[in-house]
Amino acid sequence: MIQGTIRTRFAPPPTSMEHVRAHTPVRLVARAVLLAAVCFAGARSGDACDLMGYSFNKEVNAHELMARFRELSKRNRDGWGIGFYTDASPTVFKEPIPIGQSALAETLIANRLTKSKLFILHLRAASIGEPSQRNTHPWVRELNGTEYTMAHVGGADKRLWKKVELGRFKPVGENCAEYMFCHIVGEIEKRGVVTWDREAFDWYHQVLKAVNEVQTTSHLVSDGTHLFAYSSQRGTWLSYARREMPAAAESAAEPAVGVVVARNGHNLAEPGEEWTKIEPGHLVVFKDGNVVYSSEATRQQ
Repeated sequence: MIQGTIRTRFAPPPTSMEHVRAHTPVRLVARAVLLAAVCFAGARSGDACDLMGYSFNKEVNAHELMARFRELSKRNRDGWGIGFYTDASPTVFKEPIPIGQSALAETLIANRLTKSKLFILHLRAASIGEPSQRNTHPWVRELNGTEYTMAHVGGADKRLWKKVELGRFKPVGENCAEYMFCHIVGEIEKRGVVTWDREAFDWYHQVLKAVNEVQTTSHLVSDGTHLFAYSSQRGTWLSYARREMPAAAESAAEPAVGVVVARNGHNLAEPGEEWTKIEPGHLVVFKDGNVVYSSEATRQQ
């Protein structure tokens, strides 16, 4: 089954996490912690989603990355997806089948059809929400002319998210990560973020830490300019490595330089490549292949 380019436009929500912290019953918190423990025990045994992102100073082609991802698909058989920006609007391809069985993925790889400075890729091992198009990462939401794209690894008890009311943004599927994404973009709208600067990054980090109290989440978000990478306070974290790649443009004299961000960097590492762990509970933001914000560095100042 081949799905074409999917461009999703929705609308955003107002909500705070204070109600969750004040009104969530202890038994539900305990249940969420138990579910998270089960989810990440699975991650250690190899049964968990895989996540990767690119941020480069020039357009590169993701066909080699997608080919590597196909090698991991035996343990992540419930869907695959890729989102990338060629202009202000992302292109998303995704299917609720293993990437290794996808004729669409084969076409994209063989014809090198994925060219961009920014990529988010995901392989799904379903925990909440059946394997379906609506539950497959990544998702896209539009806010004030900016289209945000998101994919995640983690887990939660969906009943906890019922304590958080959503506004204009609504999830299409049953995946907790999509619910979380709707909440996050709604918080961005409430804050009135137009330009991302240090103050906005600091605020956004606090939003993610509050979300992390409800949901174990390591995730990637992009607005078409930045790649936001957050490591969960519990469970699986992300790491990143500097990398040079051939630029997509044949006329480019110099290679593209940037970063690769991944849940399992060791599965995708090049020989001699050094990976930097994004510490649990911290946010790193990349732009044009460079780190432009690190919450850990901010804390140490």
